[in-house]
Amino acid sequence: MIHDLIQIIAAFFGSLGFAILFNIRGKDLFWTAFGGLLDWWVYVLAGIWCTGDAFRYFYAALFLGIYSEFMARRRKVPTTVYLLVGFIPLIPGSALFMTMNFAFAEEWQNCVHYGLVAINTAVAIAGGLVVSMVLVNIFFSIKRKIREQASS
Repeated sequence: MIHDLIQIIAAFFGSLGFAILFNIRGKDLFWTAFGGLLDWWVYVLAGIWCTGDAFRYFYAALFLGIYSEFMARRRKVPTTVYLLVGFIPLIPGSALFMTMNFAFAEEWQNCVHYGLVAINTAVAIAGGLVVSMVLVNIFFSIKRKIREQASS
């Protein structure tokens, strides 16, 4: 439990560091870093129900995509501001490092294993992002149709 809490707090500060690096200012600095915190919290929480890492990454990316779309509309900034910073905790750094480490050591079986883990993670993140974009577009098109029907 305390280990998960430390991870979530570290995700916030890691995201905050990249938000500063990307020159994000004002209240957006906090909200982008908070997106990284929430994103990793969803990842940790998904571990209760999902055994595979790919599903955990998928749900975290799905949440981040929805969060980014709504916050971008609320704060009137591009969605990519929230996505770039929020994805920082999700980057499969250990799998990428281990892939390169085993490649340089010419241990090809381990290199392929960790390379596939990194690719699997990337596909899960991309899938979650695509599904979130589709869901948000459906939501706002339904909302727009309801408004049009109410005004006519």
